[in-house]
Amino acid sequence: MGNFYSKKSKAPTGPAITEVDRAILSLKTQRKKLEDQEKLLNMRLGRHAEVASQLAKEGRRDRALLVLKKKKLSEKQLVQLHGLILNVEEMLSSIEITKKQSAVFATLQSSTAALKQLQAQVKLEDVQRLLDDTAEAKQYQEELASLLGQQLSDVESSEVEAELAALEEVVADEKKLEMPRVPTTKITDAEKARVQEATAPTAATPEKGEAAVEEPQREAMLAS
Repeated sequence: MGNFYSKKSKAPTGPAITEVDRAILSLKTQRKKLEDQEKLLNMRLGRHAEVASQLAKEGRRDRALLVLKKKKLSEKQLVQLHGLILNVEEMLSSIEITKKQSAVFATLQSSTAALKQLQAQVKLEDVQRLLDDTAEAKQYQEELASLLGQQLSDVESSEVEAELAALEEVVADEKKLEMPRVPTTKITDAEKARVQEATAPTAATPEKGEAAVEEPQREAMLAS
């Protein structure tokens, strides 16, 4: 329990305050004071003008002259305040510009370091090899496109026709070899007659007399 209560909670830490930040804060504080004095002097000048005008109306010339002298001194002080305020403004502007330049310089420095690191990862030899491969691939593609886009001349067309004719002749020879052979056995006269009889068309039925006359003739043909 004691250890628990003795521990102090750490406050969230913000960005560290630098000497530049302190200088800027001091200049801004000083500028605020000078601006307050400027307002006070402006009010005093207005009051001096009113009092001097009233004394002059009353005929109190000496008093009016004294008030006008105070007014002149206040005007001189006001001019000095303007100069001081201008100096403070210039100093603040210079600091802000230098601060921005420092931030830009730091960014450039870190970017340069990152660039060098990336360049170390990419070697010039690898880049050159990649460019060579790309150029070679492009050249091959162009040559291929050129070949595909060319047309045959008359001589080349004739050669192609001749090559096609030769291929057709080879195919015809192969088909001839595949056809069945014609039988070489000699057919006898009797077999020829049977074939003719089988293929001849059937004639009309003859009369009895005609049948008696043609029958001996048919027997004689078959006997021969």
